[in-house]
Amino acid sequence: MRERRLWALALFPLLLSLTALGGAVTGVVAYAGPLYLWLTGWMPKLVATGWLSWLWVGPAQLGLALLGAALFLTAAALCLVAALAVANVLASPFHDVLAARVERLVAGREPESGPSGPGALLRDAARALREELRRILCFAGLAIPIGALGWLVPPAQILTAPALFGLTLFFLPLDYASYCLDRRRYSFADKRRWLLAHAPASFGFGAAAFLACVIPGANLLAMPLLVVGGTLLALREPERSA
Repeated sequence: MRERRLWALALFPLLLSLTALGGAVTGVVAYAGPLYLWLTGWMPKLVATGWLSWLWVGPAQLGLALLGAALFLTAAALCLVAALAVANVLASPFHDVLAARVERLVAGREPESGPSGPGALLRDAARALREELRRILCFAGLAIPIGALGWLVPPAQILTAPALFGLTLFFLPLDYASYCLDRRRYSFADKRRWLLAHAPASFGFGAAAFLACVIPGANLLAMPLLVVGGTLLALREPERSA
């Protein structure tokens, strides 16, 4: 908010966030019924045959209802995060410039980069788009099999939903810190080791980022704010771990 020079770079990602979230919310609301039935179709249908059986059927039905609500809310939240991931790919060239400008403001020096000029700007934009797409495909390569397992074996959703949540917490700091780390020529393996070496800070950032993506109102500002936060995370942690 203090650095007005960052506002213009945040505007386009903000508009993309609004569009992506609007589409995701519309889809979740429109298909809420089928989505809930898909998530809970494996649950047993408990029926009380007498007043005595209500002693266990009643609590069991309440437990299943709470579990179904938790699964639905988790799936809805993951839909919002997925929508923002798509918007992230489209906004990645703007995010790369925003991260570079944040680094310049915080570190008091130019970030590591190659030649300047229109050609270099286009190459940087293409690199940012390519790397963001690579990260999204890597995330999808892990998330799709986990989601497919939950779809093919419905009771497995008890495990696959938390697994997808944990994977998302792992992915978010990797994604938003990568704009800064890419300029330091980190390979994907380097970034994975960096993430694990700073696991408490990284997963704390991932949890905050996840909340920012799913809380109404906050998620409209999420992308540019998380790019700034991810850049600060990369700058404030040691650059490489042995």
